[in-house]
This record gives sequence, structure tokens and C-alpha cells, in this order.
Amino acid sequence: TADDAARIAAVGWALGLNRGILVGVPPPAGQTLESGRIEAAVSVALAAVERRGLRGPDVTPFLLAAIAEATGGESVAANLALLENNARVGAEIAVALCRQFAV
Repeated sequence: TADDAARIAAVGWALGLNRGILVGVPPPAGQTLESGRIEAAVSVALAAVERRGLRGPDVTPFLLAAIAEATGGESVAANLALLENNARVGAEIAVALCRQFAV
């Protein structure tokens, strides 16, 4: 829970472990693509990256566009749902941290 994540962070900081924590958040239910379909789209897109000789900062935008095209835009919707969910969970953890340190 958000409270658990906040407690873990607060205890670590109290112990002098001046580090962050990594929180894994699954994609929201009903907002994912079938794994075989996305893996196929990624494989085709990666092969295109190699054929075109793309490197560095050119790779990610190309991959995202190619995967979006291959999935009819469904990958974009899934990525946005994941980002929104991550923001919601991050906000919940921030609120829980505020409660941990409230005086």
C-alpha cells in the first residue's frame, strides 16, 4: 500500500540510508495488450531499427511510433493508462509520506 511504501522509505531515512525506493506498479486491469501481440510488434519494430541503423535518441520515438502503428494505437492508450496509474500511486505515496512526517 501507499502507507507501506511511505513507512519503508521513512524507516530507511531514519536509519541514515539516504536512498530512494523503487515501487513496482502493475498496469491497470483491462488496459493491457495481449503479450504475444505486443511482443510481435516490438520484434518487428526492433528489426526495423537495425535495418535503418538507428542509434541513440532516435530509437525510442521510432519504436513507440512503430508499435503504435502495429497495434492500431492501442499501445498508446495502454501507455497513457500506465502513466496515469503511476502518477496516481506516486501521489498516494507522497500523501502517505506527508502523514509520516506531519508534526
